[in-house]
Amino acid sequence: MSDLVPFAAPESRRRLLRCLTEVAFLACVKSDVGRARRIAKGIDVIAPGGREAVMACVLVDLAAKDVEAALERLDPLARANDPYGMAFQALVLGVVGRSSERDAVLRRLPRDDLALDGLVAVLGGAAKVHTAGSVNERCEWGRDAT
Repeated sequence: MSDLVPFAAPESRRRLLRCLTEVAFLACVKSDVGRARRIAKGIDVIAPGGREAVMACVLVDLAAKDVEAALERLDPLARANDPYGMAFQALVLGVVGRSSERDAVLRRLPRDDLALDGLVAVLGGAAKVHTAGSVNERCEWGRDAT
């Protein structure tokens, strides 16, 4: 399969990686860590070291209750200021109750992505994280008006 992927259109390849990541997530939800791990390894064959491969491996780590391994995998993405890697890192930190670290990551997230603004609103709340006029902050204003 990996021999065919380099010849696929970029959009097709992106969709394939997204679908495989979602299947790995579903395997984790069903507590099928072995299957999720095999899927994650397959993703890494298609896109070695890519964001999708990292995310799939992090999902497997979390399903296996290895939070430290998950955070270690996310660290290179967060250090590279990858917004989705940082958002996922904040999610993991929040799940394990490390809220001050989570908030520090959330403050570093860029504010030009509407999807991320929504995630920040869910993870940290607009009151905790300065948003500089993002959707997150506007949602807070909307609540006061009702």
